[in-house]
Amino acid sequence: MNTKHIQYVLALAQTSSFSQAAEQLGISQPALSKQIQHIENELGVKLFDRERSPLALTPAGDYFVRSARELVYKEEQMRKALEGFQSGENGRLVIGITPFRSLYLMPELVKKIRAQYPGVQVSLQEVPASQLRKEAAEGRYDLAIVNLPVDTSLLDTVALEPDTLVLAVHNKMADGLPSNGEEMFPTIDFKDAKHLPFIVLGQGQEMRQVFDGLCAATDVYPTIAAEVNGVTSAWAMARAGVGAALLPLQFVRESYFDDELSLYIIKSNLYSRQPVIATRKGQVLTPYAELVIKLLTEKK
Repeated sequence: MNTKHIQYVLALAQTSSFSQAAEQLGISQPALSKQIQHIENELGVKLFDRERSPLALTPAGDYFVRSARELVYKEEQMRKALEGFQSGENGRLVIGITPFRSLYLMPELVKKIRAQYPGVQVSLQEVPASQLRKEAAEGRYDLAIVNLPVDTSLLDTVALEPDTLVLAVHNKMADGLPSNGEEMFPTIDFKDAKHLPFIVLGQGQEMRQVFDGLCAATDVYPTIAAEVNGVTSAWAMARAGVGAALLPLQFVRESYFDDELSLYIIKSNLYSRQPVIATRKGQVLTPYAELVIKLLTEKK
């Protein structure tokens, strides 16, 4: 069995489909099926349960895949360690990040990376936070930016500036709320805004969980004007006067500040979020990954 055989098994385990895996690998479906049978015969165990739909791993297959991913990860780390002996001027930097955080953090950061390492290709993997934690622990990124909590038995972390959550309210809807006055971001009790309609993110998203927790803690039964998929859409709805939206201050301050919106900090430190740079324990950091950490921690 060789590295190519391992790739065959991993591709099939990922897709649960001979046709999709064969297309991904660039070989024919019969050839892939023959190779998998050869591997199973060599190992003396069945790796896949072909009676199930979609195709599923057997217990032996599950163990094989977990072990194979670990081997692939270690091979990748060895390659990166050897690259460290070179100048670091060429390479690929993979960053895991949520879409909204990418929007305000990455443009200037990537510009600075490219200025110092013009030969480096930056790949931003913009995925939900739950997926980021899982894939960072699997070593799929050079680094990921994700909110705590994370599994610190698998990940090393470097703290960044905590997110401060603000309530964004269109000025025409802000009657009865404190005026900005000399204070750019007045502090209010969440109950002060209970009469407002709200823009919320979809169920299961971190910002929705924070919003629901805030309502429960303050006995607020909100009127939901709209449910959206992303922070940018929530900001746009608030700017249009559809309702108030809970947003990270850093997001608004860096890229989306608007004179038509008033921003209010909620009276509670329970509703700030702590983002961290997460890397898998034992992971070899490239010079450009180290530059990212340096640039991000300087903003703290």
